[in-house]
Amino acid sequence: MKPYITPTPEQRTAALEAAGAQEGLCRDKERCSITSLSRSRTWQLEREGKHPKRIALGPNSVAWRRSDLLVWVEQQQCRNG
Repeated sequence: MKPYITPTPEQRTAALEAAGAQEGLCRDKERCSITSLSRSRTWQLEREGKHPKRIALGPNSVAWRRSDLLVWVEQQQCRNG
């Protein structure tokens, strides 16, 4: 996998429209359903700079920006097929 490239506002909007979704924060369960990655694989890819970074919501709570995850999935599909 190549390094994660932060999407432009236009890419974020296009990914959300394509998915029929609205911008928001995704907790782990939704992140897993969007990316189909395990927690440990996600953590590993984040450390390597190959996955969107999590956002700390509190001492024991994290989330990801929905558009970041959707764009990341698109980036992976473009690289693999």
